[in-house]
Amino acid sequence: MSEWDEYAADWDTSAAVRQYADQAFESLTRLAEAVDFTLSGARACDFGCGTGLLTERLADRCTRIDAVDTSSAMREVLEEKIDRQRWTHARVLDRLPPTRQGYDLMVCSSVLSFVDDYPEMVGTLVSHLAAGGLFVQWDWESSGDNDGHGFTRSEIQQTLEGAGLDPVAVDTGFEVTVDGEVMRPLMGWGRRAF
Repeated sequence: MSEWDEYAADWDTSAAVRQYADQAFESLTRLAEAVDFTLSGARACDFGCGTGLLTERLADRCTRIDAVDTSSAMREVLEEKIDRQRWTHARVLDRLPPTRQGYDLMVCSSVLSFVDDYPEMVGTLVSHLAAGGLFVQWDWESSGDNDGHGFTRSEIQQTLEGAGLDPVAVDTGFEVTVDGEVMRPLMGWGRRAF
């Protein structure tokens, strides 16, 4: 049982969570336009998808989407959405497929600060990208003082470069208000070489 299972039933009802997903998707569409990446027709993976709020937004544009999460309860919520929407091009998985799938797009929203080995996981995720594939992560910014989950800008920059992505950039992705506090998650992205 995942520690996230207890949140699954009510996750989608949180206005802050839905706003976060909306803003993340908007920042992704702005980035795609800026770097000449076409979301329409992309083969995508939403790693750490939770209940699939970002997956939902990608489903109308991508030709295939794999949504990966370790929480069985979160996956169940997303599977119900997929069935309801009849998205035959979407599937829910508990782990990355063992073979490299050649994804055009890999998104990771507020998940990578929870993995055991961030650089190793990014390396694995990048290895599943097709040539020219786009990797995008959103995570909370850390001051570097072990103040909880999150990363410094330099940690993200170095990790993405270390995984072989080029170009790489890290900046504030968007603003979202959580419990009355304005928060600005970082957005790190990079391209796999063509």
